[in-house]
Amino acid sequence: MNLKLTVLALSALLAAAGCASTKKDDGLVNGCPAGSSKVKSLDDLIEAKLEKAGSIPHIDVVDMRCSNRSGLLRIDADLKNTSRDVRRVAYRFRWLDREGMRAADDEAWKPLLIYGNTLYTITTTSPSQDAADFRLVLMDQDK
Repeated sequence: MNLKLTVLALSALLAAAGCASTKKDDGLVNGCPAGSSKVKSLDDLIEAKLEKAGSIPHIDVVDMRCSNRSGLLRIDADLKNTSRDVRRVAYRFRWLDREGMRAADDEAWKPLLIYGNTLYTITTTSPSQDAADFRLVLMDQDK
């Protein structure tokens, strides 16, 4: 009898673990709004949320996480410098409302130094509760 309960508990635990995923039924991936994009993985999410102003060699966005805090969207984006040299980039966020229209004025470009072979996390919070979605815009400053 005790063995049956143990097997049943392990089966339930494995079933719950098998259902875990970064994609959720509420249209969020890693807590980030997926919008109308076909987002099935973290790579799809990064592709949907990232805009590059030109080529940016050796800088990759490797992770993106979001959460909702008091109605404001909080975003963490991890940028990795894959070269040994220091890279200069600039970034800003474009905030969108639920209909995909701009929810706030354009932000100023924020310069950033990312040392060689390092990871840098950008953290920001939406300017208002109207901002339901976003795009991270990156620009190379080494050119």
